[in-house]
Amino acid sequence: MTYNLRLMTYNLRLTTIIVLIVAVAACQNEKKTPSIISGDVIVEANQVIHSSILGRDIKYDIILPSNYTTETEKSYPVLYLLHGMGDDNTSWRTKGSAKELVQHAINNKIIPEIIVVMPDALVTFYVNNYQQTLKYETYFEEEFIPYIENHYRIKTTKSTRFIAGLSMGGYGASYHAFKYPEKFAYCYSMSGAVEGIGSPATPLVAAIIASYGSNYASLPDYTMDCGNLDALVYTSNVNTHNALLQLNFEHEYIERSGSHDWTFWKEALPMALERIGKYLK
Repeated sequence: MTYNLRLMTYNLRLTTIIVLIVAVAACQNEKKTPSIISGDVIVEANQVIHSSILGRDIKYDIILPSNYTTETEKSYPVLYLLHGMGDDNTSWRTKGSAKELVQHAINNKIIPEIIVVMPDALVTFYVNNYQQTLKYETYFEEEFIPYIENHYRIKTTKSTRFIAGLSMGGYGASYHAFKYPEKFAYCYSMSGAVEGIGSPATPLVAAIIASYGSNYASLPDYTMDCGNLDALVYTSNVNTHNALLQLNFEHEYIERSGSHDWTFWKEALPMALERIGKYLK
């Protein structure tokens, strides 16, 4: 009888302890931020900015250097890394191994510590009025970049701001680089839809550059990288390359084996980071 009573008391105490542990764990889980820490770099996933220009919440992912939370007086250069049509702010992280590739580049001194921002662009082509009446270009330039560079310790000079993207994002990167040349030092287009998509809202990249006449000194440096098996944008990249040669606009043109897929783009991002690293060294 005494033994059974002691056993019942022990079981009751054990049950109480387990309940308390579960409750504490639940509270801790509720307090967790959406940050994902992998290796040394810190990835904050699905962050939200409310856009008054677009009238909606817009998400972004961001990669921060490992010492971001400890070296609180330090600021960093920034790369805006743009996704393609049908993807979103998470695609470079979940499909493109951006976290691992940025970490590798930093660890191997290919690039100094850098912040990489991956915004959601819906299907806007990063311009105004392509997707219904959404003014994404205005949002990106007047709301998103200022928000990011006010909320994170980012160097805000042209020489430390870079832009790159794939497919639709390759167009968006090129478009913003040459529409707003005072903001970007360098642009890397990966399989970019550089001839637009047949809409007045998406002018040819070559036409934007041509609008400067021969006064190219203020324009950012430019790399076009496209696979020779890319049935979607190979021709438009060749056309744009030839048009830029006719304009005597100095640029880097890379044509290599590959298609319009993540295998190609996961090879392109390290190439972009390597080139950006040279600016920062």
